[in-house]
Amino acid sequence: MDPITITGAIAGIKIANEAFSAVKEMIGNGRTVADCGSALGKWMAGVQAVEKEAANKGSLTGDNASSRAIEIVSARNQVRQQRNELREWMQLYGPPGSWDEFIQLERQFRLEAKEQKQNIQKQKAKKLNTLKNILIAVLITLATAMIIGIGLVVYLNITPET
Repeated sequence: MDPITITGAIAGIKIANEAFSAVKEMIGNGRTVADCGSALGKWMAGVQAVEKEAANKGSLTGDNASSRAIEIVSARNQVRQQRNELREWMQLYGPPGSWDEFIQLERQFRLEAKEQKQNIQKQKAKKLNTLKNILIAVLITLATAMIIGIGLVVYLNITPET
């Protein structure tokens, strides 16, 4: 599944709608769920964008919050309706086991997305840890240089001049 940059529930539902139409057409033409993998992946990305927007606790108030809530509720309802239609289409017009195959693919896509997110978090943690180690090394070097500098000043002030 190609990474898709999506912002907002409207953008998410737009992608889901386009992909859903493609999946319906393919299933209607007798294609298998596996043949619809790319379109299903895009549909799921759109669905995830809607859910991500719903989970986003923005600082909107007043009319903005109300319009955002309506947008999210509407998008979620569309996604539910699409999922039910998809199930019906797969069970009626698709080859036997299409819905079960879809559920398997959906699970796989979600696991892959979760693994990708975890890998990104691990990479960020690794970079942060590396930066911490570099900072500690720099601080130790500076502290050592200061101690040597202070020792040199003390030594030069204590030793008698001849």
